Amino acid sequence: PSGASRAEIEARIATLTPREREVMLLVAEGRPNKVVATRLGLSTRTVEVHRAKVMDKMQVKSLAELVRLAILCELLPA
Repeated sequence: PSGASRAEIEARIATLTPREREVMLLVAEGRPNKVVATRLGLSTRTVEVHRAKVMDKMQVKSLAELVRLAILCELLPA
């Protein structure tokens, strides 16, 4: 991901389902899984599954990388 272009990152974001995208944004804002679950009306386990899929589809290994990509694509304020 370190050398990924913005277009490549946006292509990865495009593979996310609308729910995965919601989870990604809340997680990238620093919200704990339990808070994300409550906010979206999901179980914590479901959030964990979505979060794992987001990490996989976005090709990142850490939350810090995910946040960096979200900021790069202007999904989060810098």
